[in-house]
Amino acid sequence: MGKKAVRIKLSQCMIVKNEEQNIRQALSWGKGIVYEQIVVDTGSTDNTAQIAEEMGAKVFHFEWCDDFSAAKNYAIEQASGDWIAFLDADEYFPKKDVHRILGIIKKAENASLKGARIHMLRSAMYHLNDDGEVFSAGQHDRIFRNMKGLRYKNRVHEGLSLANGQTLHYIVTDLSIMHTGYSDSVRSEKGNRNIPLLKKSVEEDPENYDLWSYLGESYAGSDQAAEAIESMEHVIEHVAENISVSNAPSSTSLKISEDRLFAAFAVWFSAVSFLPDEMISSYEVQARRYYDIFTKTGKLFPDVEFYLGRYLIRIGRQDEAIHFLELALEKLELYKGSASLKLSARLDFVYNILRLCYAERRDAAKCVYYGTLSLRVNRYQEDTLTALVSLLQGDPNTTAEQAYDFLAQLYQFKSLKDKLFVLKTAMTLGYTELEEIIRLEMTEQEKSWLDGQKESV
Repeated sequence: MGKKAVRIKLSQCMIVKNEEQNIRQALSWGKGIVYEQIVVDTGSTDNTAQIAEEMGAKVFHFEWCDDFSAAKNYAIEQASGDWIAFLDADEYFPKKDVHRILGIIKKAENASLKGARIHMLRSAMYHLNDDGEVFSAGQHDRIFRNMKGLRYKNRVHEGLSLANGQTLHYIVTDLSIMHTGYSDSVRSEKGNRNIPLLKKSVEEDPENYDLWSYLGESYAGSDQAAEAIESMEHVIEHVAENISVSNAPSSTSLKISEDRLFAAFAVWFSAVSFLPDEMISSYEVQARRYYDIFTKTGKLFPDVEFYLGRYLIRIGRQDEAIHFLELALEKLELYKGSASLKLSARLDFVYNILRLCYAERRDAAKCVYYGTLSLRVNRYQEDTLTALVSLLQGDPNTTAEQAYDFLAQLYQFKSLKDKLFVLKTAMTLGYTELEEIIRLEMTEQEKSWLDGQKESV
């Protein structure tokens, strides 16, 4: 008889405080695949701990000491599984991925037998706004071995490391984690919570530029633009000093991790692009110098060109803005990194900026091109559709039938919602020929409903 397959035990761990709004979902995704659920409460004053206990989790209490790593490492000590899934209360795996997790861990185990030991699984993480829409994406390590010496470090923005200093090995998976914790409703609260911890951390370790970058990011998330700019300038000037003595600096020589380096430049350009009109132009020379410094790092991170392009729009440098926004799109195609990108979730916004820029240049072909791309990302943009249909209407070489066929590539005309959305635009523009074609495609029931709507108005 063959050997009986050994079931991998996966412990789900989390630290919580006042998470009664999220705790049910946080514990629900793992039901059926996890061996145990460990919840470490750091001082809730609501019903978080009670709900977790009712759902069958093992609840422990940890006295908060302004150190996320200490709390997380305490949770790890309570886990008895072979592997750990350590997600925050505002993070979860979607249903389509949950039942694949154990199989992927098994593959990591088998890969370890053939080569270097795999310590972690890297997953995509999608950050959602208040409307449940993705506004940025990146990669994170949330599933890892339960082994001695593999623990979190840093007071805040904690990361995994081995006590012996050896390199952690991971495999990149196609798993996805959804993260609601950066919605507008909680982003500022998190920033205000993290800022005192990060300020304390940089006081203790002033040459830790990862921490300075996290501090600047937290300031930006709390709408403290001046402080965000100042913190990121501290990082960028450090980078500039190192570049002056090395033409090909590595992240190690710069004393900053790659994703934190990217964040420093992206957040700086983003922050200055939102400054008041009376202040923004004074940063032009500095912006050009900082972009030059970034290019000398030899790194590829399209958010930098994206935010620089937006800054240039603000100061009236439209031709240069077009160049950098289109360069950002080109670099996005080449980007293979794991750092969180804002550009990938703002494509409709970038396409619309370019559409408007080319409209001012009276370049109808480029307007149609970028308007179409924007609608492919989000087809329910009234202003963009109006601009696109207006261009089609005004082109003497485009018939209404051709305009309809073109729009049929963007809209599902079997859907009443899509028919009405385009019909409304055609009626607003007085494009009667297109309006008639859409009406011909409507069922008698849809026409009756539409007539009823008119009468009620």
